[in-house]
Amino acid sequence: MTSSSQSVRLRNTPFVIKESSAQYERAVDSSLMQVSITGRKGKQVFLPDGRGVVEFVNCSYLGLDLHPRVIAASKAVEEEWGMNFCCARSRFSFEPQRLLEEELSALYRGRAITFPSTTTAHISLMPLLASGVLFEEGAAHRTCLIFDQFAHSSMAYLKPVLAAEATVETVPHNSFEDLRKQASAARARGEVPVYVADGIYSMGGLCPARELLDLAEELDLWLYIDDAHGLGIFGERGEGQLLSQIEGDIPERVILTYSLSKGFGAYGGGLLVQGEWRERLIRSYGQVYAFSAAQTFQAVYACRAVVELHEEGAIAPLQRTLRERVALFDELMGQQLPFSPIRMVPIGDEANALKAGEELLAEGYYASVVFFPIVRRKSAQLRLCIAANHTEDDIRGVAAALKRVHATYATYGTDGNGEAGE
Repeated sequence: MTSSSQSVRLRNTPFVIKESSAQYERAVDSSLMQVSITGRKGKQVFLPDGRGVVEFVNCSYLGLDLHPRVIAASKAVEEEWGMNFCCARSRFSFEPQRLLEEELSALYRGRAITFPSTTTAHISLMPLLASGVLFEEGAAHRTCLIFDQFAHSSMAYLKPVLAAEATVETVPHNSFEDLRKQASAARARGEVPVYVADGIYSMGGLCPARELLDLAEELDLWLYIDDAHGLGIFGERGEGQLLSQIEGDIPERVILTYSLSKGFGAYGGGLLVQGEWRERLIRSYGQVYAFSAAQTFQAVYACRAVVELHEEGAIAPLQRTLRERVALFDELMGQQLPFSPIRMVPIGDEANALKAGEELLAEGYYASVVFFPIVRRKSAQLRLCIAANHTEDDIRGVAAALKRVHATYATYGTDGNGEAGE
């Protein structure tokens, strides 16, 4: 158990650097990391040496970052606003941002607050959650935060801060049996249990949203879900993996964070809660909200253009195209997996994965090579983000290349969800 009453080492940065520095250096030298692209044309990007390659790393799954109306909106900021207004949001916001938050609140049926990124939303919200002040107005409760093993780094990074005020536990990935045990134990200690998880995991795979909502109802379990990769691509309103399973307003025991940069196609992040009193509390005491500036004017205008596209029904055709591209990829790779725009190709050995990424790049396809500490040691993989604006030829070409490098370099398989199997 990890709690505020114990001295537990939750980070070991020197060890991580020692174990991974050689792989990072090779990835940089091979143009697989820290590359400054010189231009882009749709899904093709241009490397410093002039090569054009098809990228599978951009998380704009619907291609809305290139939509003419979104680009035009980002350029339409009135001159009176200037380049920036550098002021904490606890002092000033500006009217277009207030309107965006009201539009998002109506679209997603809760109280929305926007941030410069999903990570800054976590920094503002999670310490308040750990303190126990978000469960009941005017009261504080002891809290147990139960992290899924694969909860995103932006949340897991905060464990040392959260452990100062709450019990912090971790359960195996998507293990409802372990979650049930931890939630029951927390209730027995007089703590409110909160499950911390992703809607779509960044290394592939989903949380079983419907089953999780049913379990939360049964156990009086609170849910803190980062649906950064799901917003936009699930649901009639683009409401994401979890909210697409809910009719009506967001339930009280669900707190959602999301990205406005990925499937949404603009820039920024945000959170969604039920109840204006929670919204007021976060606006008053959320760390980034209280002390840092908001999204840029350009980002706000672009986000409002995306909301308009949602309201006009322009999102559904893009969602269908994305599903078609993912289905084609899965068919070519000979696999059947739940829909997600993120697909992982297991390799195993870190050096082999880097070789595979290098050969893939030589064939004209750029995919992320992920290795420790992003995944466990000897569990290196290739990560691909599939988008609606990939062509069928893009999908066929990368699948053929992947099959070749996998046959050459893979040392073991996985379950398709980013979790290594021996």
